[in-house]
Amino acid sequence: MAEEQAPASEGSDIDELDGTSYFSGGAWMKDLFFEEQEKDVLRELKSDWKTENFHPRTKIEFNRQPGVKVELPDHATPLDVFSKMFTETLFSRLVTETNAYAEESRSETKERSRGHNTWFPVSVTEMKSFIGMCIVMGILKLPVTRDYWRKTKWLFQTNLPQVMSRDRFSMIWRYLHLQDNHADDVDRSDKLWKMRWFLDYLSSQYQTLYEVNGSVTVDETMMKYKGRLDFHRRYQTQKQGVKVWVMVESSTGYVANFQVCTAGPGSIYGKAMARSVVMDLARPYYGSHLSIFMDNYYSGVELFQEMARHGLNACGDVRYKSGLPQDQTTGDEDSWLGKSEIKVAQKDDLTLCVWQDDGKFVMVMSNYHDPTERGSMKRKRAESDEGTDVVVPACIADYQKNIRGVDLLEQMLGLYQYLHRSHKWWRRLFFFFLSVTCYNGYVAAKSAGGKEFKYKGYKDWLEDLAEELVVPVTTRSAPQCSSRRPEGPPTDQHDFAKLSDKRRSCKQCMADRCGSDTRVSTTVYGCRQCDESLHVECFGKHVRRFL
Repeated sequence: MAEEQAPASEGSDIDELDGTSYFSGGAWMKDLFFEEQEKDVLRELKSDWKTENFHPRTKIEFNRQPGVKVELPDHATPLDVFSKMFTETLFSRLVTETNAYAEESRSETKERSRGHNTWFPVSVTEMKSFIGMCIVMGILKLPVTRDYWRKTKWLFQTNLPQVMSRDRFSMIWRYLHLQDNHADDVDRSDKLWKMRWFLDYLSSQYQTLYEVNGSVTVDETMMKYKGRLDFHRRYQTQKQGVKVWVMVESSTGYVANFQVCTAGPGSIYGKAMARSVVMDLARPYYGSHLSIFMDNYYSGVELFQEMARHGLNACGDVRYKSGLPQDQTTGDEDSWLGKSEIKVAQKDDLTLCVWQDDGKFVMVMSNYHDPTERGSMKRKRAESDEGTDVVVPACIADYQKNIRGVDLLEQMLGLYQYLHRSHKWWRRLFFFFLSVTCYNGYVAAKSAGGKEFKYKGYKDWLEDLAEELVVPVTTRSAPQCSSRRPEGPPTDQHDFAKLSDKRRSCKQCMADRCGSDTRVSTTVYGCRQCDESLHVECFGKHVRRFL
C-alpha cells in the first residue's frame, strides 16, 4: 500500500488543499496531529508541518490611510459624493453614445412608430433625471413601469409625470447605450466589450474615492438575470444570473474592486481560476499588507504563499470532503477532537488551526497569524441565550468577524435595486453597478461625515440623492425644445393634405400635452412637406414654429 501511494507524495502534495486529494480530507489532519504513522507519505507530511516548537509571527499592519481620499465640500450632499464616481465625463459619454445609437437606429429602420417620430437628442441634465427616476423606481416598486404615470386611483399616483413623460422615459430606455457598435478600437473577443470602458472606469473611481480600513472579503455575488447569455450561471441553491467576483470592505461592504465572470457553464473551475481571481482583485493593493479573508473555494497553500510574497495578508477556511471519518463530527468518545479542542500546525509562514465546534470541526489557514495567539467569539446555545465567549485560535476569531462583508453588500443592494426587464444583458449589469455606486457613495459619505452625518440610514440618503438628480425635463422645459427655429422648409412651403389612410397621432398635440395622461386623438391629415400628422386646427401653430 505504501508503494502505491508514494508517487502521490512527490511534487509538494501538501499544496493541493482543494478538496480533491487525500490531503484535503480530514484523514490527513488526523494523522498529522497524532503519533501513529503507517505510511511513508504521512511521514513526509509530518516533516513539512510541525505541531510544536512554533516560530513566532508578528502581523504587519495595513500601511495606507483608510477613509475618503478626495476632497469633499463641507456638509457634502449625496450628489457631491455620487458625482465623484458617476462623473460629468461618464454622463457625457453616456449621452453621446445614446444619441448616436438613436440616430443610427432611426436611420436604419422604416418603422413609423411614435417613438421614432418624437425623438430628440438627450442632454446631460435629462440623463441625470432619467438615472434619478430609475433610483426612485428601485425604492418605490410598482408592478410595471407604466404604473408610475397612472392618473387614476390617487392612492398609487406618483410625481414622476411632472419630471418626464412616460413616452420620453421609454425612448431614453430604448436607446440607452454605452459603446459604439462600429468602433475600431474595441476588442470584440472580450465578452464584455459593450460596457468594458464603463466597468473599468467605475473600478478606478471606487479606488480613487475611498480607502478600505485594512480588512476585506473576497467572494462572489450573483446578479439576477434569466435571459440567454453564454456566461449565464445557474445553481440549484442560488439564484440564476451573472456571477460577479467582488472585494469589499469587511465592516461596511464597500466595493473596492470587482470582476465579472465571463466563463461559460461548461468551463472547468479549479484552484488556478480561484487563485487568478484573488490576485487580480488584490493587485492594486500589492505591498500594502491588506488582510484578505476568503472561503474554502479560494483558500490554498500556493495562493497564500504567493500573496505573502506580494505583501498581502490572507486568511480563509480550508475545504475538506471525503476521507473524514463520520465519528469526527459527532462528538462521540471515539472522536479524534474533543469539544472545543484546538489543534495547530505550522509550515514556514503558514498557520493551520483546527477547532472542534458543536457537531463539526473548523479548519482555518492564515499566512500572518501567530500559531499560539488566541481570540474569542460568541457562541449561542439557544435562541434566547445572549451568548458566551469561547476561546479559539486568533485566525478563526478574525475569520468569523471579517468574512461577512459580501453578505452585507448583497443585503443592502437587494433592498433598493432597480430590476427592470430587458433583453439586453448589459443593461442589467449597468443598473447593478449603479446600485453598487450608490451604496459606495453612502459608505464614503458616512465615513466623511463622522458624528455629524445626519442620515438615519441608506434609504434616507438614497432618497435625497434621487431628488438632487431629478430635474423636471418635460418637452416644454427640455433644453432641446427651445424656441429656436427648427430645421424644415420655409413657411410658404407647407401644404395641409391627406397623408395616408392610416390614422396617426397629431404631433402638435403630443408636444403640447407631454407630461399629462391625456390621450391624443389621431388624424389622416398633416403637413405634406414635413410628413407630420396634424389636426387642421394645429396646422397653423405647426407652421409658425418655422418663423
